[in-house]
Amino acid sequence: MPSPRVRVVRPYLDEASEALGETIHMGRLDGRDVAYLATRESHEYLRTISRVGRRLPAHAGALGKALLAERPDGELPRGPYEGLTPNSHTTQETILADLAEVRARGYSIDREEGVLGIAGFGFALRYDSPAQDAISCSVPVVRLTPEHVERIVAVMREIRAKVEATVPSGGGAVHWR
Repeated sequence: MPSPRVRVVRPYLDEASEALGETIHMGRLDGRDVAYLATRESHEYLRTISRVGRRLPAHAGALGKALLAERPDGELPRGPYEGLTPNSHTTQETILADLAEVRARGYSIDREEGVLGIAGFGFALRYDSPAQDAISCSVPVVRLTPEHVERIVAVMREIRAKVEATVPSGGGAVHWR
């Protein structure tokens, strides 16, 4: 049975999927990993395939990087850091530099770090402090144009704002797992 927050967020995932035509995810930080809680698949022939329950090391994907950036650098899990692709960050120095960019930009970018051929854009949901959940948009890199990136970021920021305005703040207590 999904958590109450997943049920509340699902319609917004549908809205993002319809607006962008890409695969949209919701995930939760769980130790060193992100667990996928909900997914809306793209209807495009070439698309990202994912599934609820999938786990990915937090440092190697858009969802996890968005969530790690919400925490102080000192809370980054210690290595070793698994390299899922040749593009994965596998040292603390490169991960910390990437997280600094995420904080400055306001969202994470996964440049084929978790899966070759796929880019992801992650947005922490700040109804908890620090954030436990995030949403992301995954796109085959062959479809990424500067205009599409701009649209993805604009739509996902709007979806994040709608979710944060709807979901009650938990005050940091995550008791509904």
